[in-house]
Amino acid sequence: MTILQDDIYEITSILCKTFEIAGIERNYDDSFGKIGKILYRYGIHHNPKELRIVFTLCMQEFFESIPQEEWKLNDPSFVKNSEKYAIEKFKEWFIEQVT
Repeated sequence: MTILQDDIYEITSILCKTFEIAGIERNYDDSFGKIGKILYRYGIHHNPKELRIVFTLCMQEFFESIPQEEWKLNDPSFVKNSEKYAIEKFKEWFIEQVT
């Protein structure tokens, strides 16, 4: 169980570091490639683009939970909350995949 907890921490760390970088400078393929290697250890094979789509769907859940007229896309804290939400949902998805 410790290994799973370590991997969850590593995935969270990778995603948090990715979103600390300015949007245009982010290397999603590298980040999701690292996550793909973690999943591979559990016999789950996804390429970086597939994992990015999964993450995008996680973020979509955030936006679907809020009426569109309440979106504040120019508010950095709103955007940060959407990223945090998506990271948490992605972790949940990872746990579902490996357990």
